[in-house]
Parts: sequence; structure tokens; C-alpha cells
Amino acid sequence: MVGLLEGVRSGYFAGLLPFYAPEHLGLGPAAFTLAFTLHQLAENLSKTAGGLLAERLGYGLTVTLAAATGLLALLLTPRADAAWILWTLGALWGLTFSSLYPGLMTLASRIARPGMDARALAFTLSLVMPWVGLGLVGVGQVAQRHPLQALHLLLAAQGLALLVALSLVRFRIPVPPPSRERYPLYRLLLFVPAAFGQTFAPGLVSLFLLRFAKEELGLEPLALGGLLVLGGGAAFLLLPFTGRLVDRKGYQPALVLGLFLLALVMARLGTGPHPYELPAAALLGGLGFSLFLPGWNGLLAKNLPQENRAAIWGSLMTVEGLGLALGPVTGGLLWEAFGLRAPFLAGSGIFLALSLFYLLLFRARGLWRR
Repeated sequence: MVGLLEGVRSGYFAGLLPFYAPEHLGLGPAAFTLAFTLHQLAENLSKTAGGLLAERLGYGLTVTLAAATGLLALLLTPRADAAWILWTLGALWGLTFSSLYPGLMTLASRIARPGMDARALAFTLSLVMPWVGLGLVGVGQVAQRHPLQALHLLLAAQGLALLVALSLVRFRIPVPPPSRERYPLYRLLLFVPAAFGQTFAPGLVSLFLLRFAKEELGLEPLALGGLLVLGGGAAFLLLPFTGRLVDRKGYQPALVLGLFLLALVMARLGTGPHPYELPAAALLGGLGFSLFLPGWNGLLAKNLPQENRAAIWGSLMTVEGLGLALGPVTGGLLWEAFGLRAPFLAGSGIFLALSLFYLLLFRARGLWRR
């Protein structure tokens, strides 16, 4: 259900609006892209509250609210002939969407079998994320020829999601008994560097990847897409194995090694690789991500407090969103000052610094392989 909601969202903002807004609403790119920005800001800045509500009010209720709000936004889109209406709909949709991921990750961590936390969290994300691409590509293919039909398709999918959500409206996340030990809140600061860096580093290069590939690597968009599919496919196929490795051997080696491999890939891209090296770099990047994701989720599952877990998870997701927001503008400044390769080298330095930070932290605190 969460995957379907995510697919509708990506299909709406990235697949439908670029074709529907100019033709049917008379709104230009600045207007409908700002709607997405406001949507993202509303979601990310309210994830702490969203996670808290998912635990306190019930996950089924908050998901139902998100599904109903999304359906309302879709129904009112044909009347959004003023930019502020589209912005309001996007922001309101983002506010109700804020509970989905903190609640989902908390639920997955609590219902996982003992010793299988990392696998459960990685598997949960791997089920949801493909819907982003499905919504974008599927709706975009329809919208570029028949925008009204694409809107009707999204309405049908969102209506289905709402029906499923209503059937689960009383569902609640299992709540463990209260802990007598007080959780040291300063420990949460240990998660902040990776929460921010994992989105900030790739965000440095996200908006001009096509231009970098063309000018520095001599790649056409189709070839770049093939490399991204190769790396993403490798990560997806490896997640069951790396997740099992993390559950058996501990999250520490996977987290440190995953960050190091991502640093290595970005450094090589930033130093001008030969074309024949690129498939290997894509596969290495996929391996690095497949190690990092369960390692990061294992770190959180083992060390976050049980009480108000969804709210705390939401706070960390807000930090991730901040990195995603600040990365592109910082990358643009680096590009303007030092050239197209500079953001890749900066991203590599961030991943390398995170790898060393957690390596030293785990060893200093006696947490290696614990």
C-alpha cells in the first residue's frame, strides 16, 4: 500500500504535472516545481510529528489520512488554475505523508524476527522504492500524449490505495513495554552525520549528472541510464545477501565498508575514468549501497530507543531531507567555482570521512561486531 501511494506521488509530481500544468492549468515550470518543493519541505520538516502520530494515533489511521489527502489533491488539481492552489495542495499532501516512512520503518523493526532486523528493513525499502520509478515512467509515458487520461489513472490508483487503507484503519504499530532505563539522548547525535551525509553527498551531483556524463565521460543519456540500471539492479539483487550478512556478522563492517566503497566510486568518477571502467564502477557502487543500506538500518534498529521510535526515526529522516535539499545548491557552487569534477570529489570526501568516523567510533566504544 505504501508503495502504491509512493508511486502515485512520483507519478503526479514528476510524470503528470510537467505535461498537465502548462497545457490545462496555464502554469509554467516554476509554479509546478515549487509545488513539489513545498510538498517535500512540508513532509520532511514534519516527520518527527508524523512519526509520533503514527505510534500514538495508529499507523492505519495516519496512512488513511495520507491516502485521502492525496485523493483530494488529485480531485482538485483540475481547478488549480492559480499557482497558490497547487502549492497549497502539495504542502497539505506532504504534511499527511510525513507519517508513512517513520511508521513503516518502525513497524518493520518491531515485527522482524530476532536477529533479522537489517534484512527486514532492507527488504521493506526494496519493496517500496521500485514504485517511485514505476510511477514516474508509467504515468509520464501516458501524460506526454494524454494528460487527462494520466490524471484519471492516478485517481484510480489513489482510490484503490484509499480503499486498502480504510480496511486497515484500526491497525496499530506494536508498542513494547516501557523501559525502566533512561535512554541517553546525546547518543542520537551519533546518527546525525550519516543521516545527513548519505543524502548530501549524492545530492551534490544529482542535478547535473547528465551534463557531467556528456562533457566529462562522453556518454549519451541512454548510456548513462544503462549504467544507473546496472548499479541499481546490482544493489537490489545483493540486498538479500548483504542483509543476511549484517544480521549474522553485525552492522558495523557493512556500514564502514559500504561508505568506503561509495567514496571510492565517487573519487574515481571525479578523476576522469576511462569508459571501460564505468560498468565496474556502477557495480562497485551497487555493492557499496547494498552494504550501506542494511548496515545503516541495522545501526538504527539496534541502537534507537524503543519508546517514541517512530518520532525519532522521523527526526533522522528530516536530517536526511535537509541533506537532500542542501546538496544540489552546494554542488552548483562547487561546480561554478572549481569545475564539474569538484562535486564528485567533495562527495567522495564526505563518504570517506563518514567511513572513518564510524570505524573509529565503533572501535573506541567497543562496538565493533557487537
